[in-house]
Amino acid sequence: MPSTCLAQEAEIDTTKTEINTPFRKGRWLTGLTGFIGSGSTENTITHDKSISNRYRIEINTGKFVRDRINIGLSANMERSNVEEKNIAESTSELFFVGPKGTYYASDSYIGSIFFSLSPGYVLYRDKIGALIDDIYIENINKGGGFGFLFTFGFAYVIQDRVSFDLGLNYNVYWLNLNQESSANNITDKVSYELSNLSFSFGFKILLDSKPL
Repeated sequence: MPSTCLAQEAEIDTTKTEINTPFRKGRWLTGLTGFIGSGSTENTITHDKSISNRYRIEINTGKFVRDRINIGLSANMERSNVEEKNIAESTSELFFVGPKGTYYASDSYIGSIFFSLSPGYVLYRDKIGALIDDIYIENINKGGGFGFLFTFGFAYVIQDRVSFDLGLNYNVYWLNLNQESSANNITDKVSYELSNLSFSFGFKILLDSKPL
């Protein structure tokens, strides 16, 4: 009997597991990320001033199909506005949706560097207005296309449940647009390649398939 008890205790000890990566197979990752920026420039000679505002919001959710590999869906919206006082104004809006894959490089329980890629469909619209020879002319571009979103960043995990992400994003879109001008009321078809680089931050929640 004593031998049997010792054997059972030894077996229990050997089955104890160490802390696993928070990005483990079967868990769900859902959250919100984005950025916001604002700035201004002024010509000290002409006193012309330009003000710009830009923001982006992304909602995504996905499941870890393997440890540190997450597959899911992402949707985001971007909006920017640039205004030159009494001269010109530009406003653009973009909506993107598509699948998203993310790879977390480290199995550390405190977090990991990650890489993500999201191809998808884009809806785009912009409006540009300018005062030319005392006549206000407005151009409107709208349409859709295809794009890629790349992100490199670091995810810091709190209590195995909350991930705080910091990322560097590169986005590129290929757009087919209808261009309308108030100067001649003619609609033209144009093709654009639009790209930008930005930083982002956000919080995500890690959920088990059967949470406690």
